[in-house]
Amino acid sequence: MCKGEKGKEVKEKGSKGVMGSKYLFSLSLYPLFTLLLVAFFSLPLSAQKKDKMDRAQREFAAGDYAGAIRTLQSARGLTESDAEAGLLLAVCQFHANDLITAEQGLLTITEQEKDGYPLAWFYLGRVYHAQHRFVRAATEYKRYLRSLSGDGPERKTVVRLLRNVDNGIRAGFVNDEMVAENMGATVNTENDEFGPIPSPTGSGRLYFSLLRPDISGNRGQTDIVATMASDLGWSPPSPVNPLLNTSGQENLLDISPDGQRLYYYRGNDATDGRFLIDTFSGAGNNQLVTIQPRAPISPAMGDVTPFFGAADAVYFSSRRPGGYGGLDLYRMVRLPGGRFGPPQNLGPNVNGPYDEVCPFVAKDGRTVYFSSNDPAISVGGFDVVRTYRVAGTENRFTVPENAGMPLNSAGDDTHFRLASDTFTGFLASDRKEGYGSRDIYVVYYVEPREEMQ
Repeated sequence: MCKGEKGKEVKEKGSKGVMGSKYLFSLSLYPLFTLLLVAFFSLPLSAQKKDKMDRAQREFAAGDYAGAIRTLQSARGLTESDAEAGLLLAVCQFHANDLITAEQGLLTITEQEKDGYPLAWFYLGRVYHAQHRFVRAATEYKRYLRSLSGDGPERKTVVRLLRNVDNGIRAGFVNDEMVAENMGATVNTENDEFGPIPSPTGSGRLYFSLLRPDISGNRGQTDIVATMASDLGWSPPSPVNPLLNTSGQENLLDISPDGQRLYYYRGNDATDGRFLIDTFSGAGNNQLVTIQPRAPISPAMGDVTPFFGAADAVYFSSRRPGGYGGLDLYRMVRLPGGRFGPPQNLGPNVNGPYDEVCPFVAKDGRTVYFSSNDPAISVGGFDVVRTYRVAGTENRFTVPENAGMPLNSAGDDTHFRLASDTFTGFLASDRKEGYGSRDIYVVYYVEPREEMQ
């Protein structure tokens, strides 16, 4: 149950504060700046532009960026003659993934208005950051930082972003041994697609979760679907089983190594629900046997994004008391008779004052991939990182390292899984080149991944 489960908050944890976001991963990374913009555009307006600006502000605050763009552009000459309207338009274009147009508008404002609109520098930094133009992003973030006084939350946010772009500048993050591609319009839409899991049997089938009204029939709910690879590309996603998806929320979590058990979350919303297992009987799609996992984990205890596929333990992320802050990774050892040992925090090498989520254990049993928003190792938002369990130990892990670009981006990169073919991986990402919200991406490696052999 990673980020598609909208409506909860996640900590942006450097200051132990809550920045406010979608459940587990934010679609709008820094809502603090949304609030600043709403306040900024609440300045007195002339009667001529008041109606249009008021409507655009409401649409912007509600996240309807396309609507705000239409409203602003419908008022002849408004954005050209009024810098406030021009800035609001450029920010909406950024959030609508139109980075080129947003950059043009922001540059015009900074050239014409000089120091009068410092938020334009911040959003120019966001544009360049999203395009991985890290040096230019750092320049704009620093210009905005110099405009701030005191040590408030805006300054702390920009400092974290500067740490992200510094990581991006380092050559070690760029990896020419892989290629990352959006899976295209057949699979992805302007809505939310997340949680990809390749079939463990190597059948060319990919399972994932999505929020799409034409499939789920319930706006705001998520369903589990599958797509198939062929010579013609990926097929349109279709429900896994007519009995599996309901009018509630179903989010895919895992598939057993033999392909016989499907682990998922079902609930009325992101937290009011249960982890479940479905096994398909010999009668095909006409029967399901639904049980609960034996592992003592539960959303009610703050447990999320469990990985059941490791032979020796269940890994999961949790806010349980006694951790290092926010969401930490835990490991629960399998015991004889289907029992489990107590949950063990993976320790300070792995966990810290930021969020660690979406664990995946490779076939070797000791390579653990997960996503972290720690600015010390991330190029922006959540990045996929990896750690290794120290040989001969049960619960000692190495300091995580970034899995590299282009697997990672300036957006939120989560739900990473390697396929059994050893050459392919999949992840969910909200990078600005996508179709909107999160999309499913495929990663192709030049050499087989040793941890999957």
